[in-house]
Amino acid sequence: MTTPPASQPGTDAQAGTQTGTTTSTTPSAPVEAPLTDEQIVAVLDAANKKEIDEAQLAQTKGKHKDVKAYARVITQHHTEAKAKQAKLVKKLGITAADSDKSKQLTTETQQAVDQLKALQGPDFDQQFVATMIQDHQKTLDLLDKRILQDAKNAELKTLIEKDLRPTIEKHLKDAEALAQKLTPAGTTGTGATGATGTQGGATGATGAGAQGGTTGGQRAAGAQSGNQAGQTGVTAGSPGGQGGVQPPAATPAAGAGAGTKGAGTTK
Repeated sequence: MTTPPASQPGTDAQAGTQTGTTTSTTPSAPVEAPLTDEQIVAVLDAANKKEIDEAQLAQTKGKHKDVKAYARVITQHHTEAKAKQAKLVKKLGITAADSDKSKQLTTETQQAVDQLKALQGPDFDQQFVATMIQDHQKTLDLLDKRILQDAKNAELKTLIEKDLRPTIEKHLKDAEALAQKLTPAGTTGTGATGATGTQGGATGATGAGAQGGTTGGQRAAGAQSGNQAGQTGVTAGSPGGQGGVQPPAATPAAGAGAGTKGAGTTK
């Protein structure tokens, strides 16, 4: 009977050390310094301004009546929140001080407004509502994870926790409900186009083949539809070719099915 070789403690220990090293190399996120009350005031000012600027734009450019109504509420509530905060800050003698977070919000405000200005109609409405959802979710996270933990002044903390936070949470829920209302109208276009484009055999390869037969000069589009429709497209494509010009004969296997066959049968 052969005795197995003895293990080498040094080697095993080294292997264990190497394994442990490879599983703990993920760098941890840098710890952000706590915000002072002065910095918190500046962050809240920037957050309120972001919502107001975007909502005022929506009152002018929004198309859906519910989007306009929501934008009016956002403008009113955040203007009121800004006024309450200014009154408290004056009472407490706090002077706002910028931080990286407040500067970031100011930059994001300009970017969001510029993006919205480039849109029109339903596209604007959907983007505005999506921005509202994103903004209010970020603000809630910021309040819960940093501001309420960092705030030192009891009155400032109470204003944020009892007044501002519930308002932000309601705005978020209202925006999510509004997004659901806008979604059906915004998503039917792609599905309808897809369904139309795949009805090939029954309608002369659905426009692509028929159009190829009718114009004569767009036989490449007809050929592509012919490939997709197969032999069915060759037979059913004839209605689409009415009034067309007889093109050169083509082999169905080469993909000219719906467009080529359709153009020639009725002349």
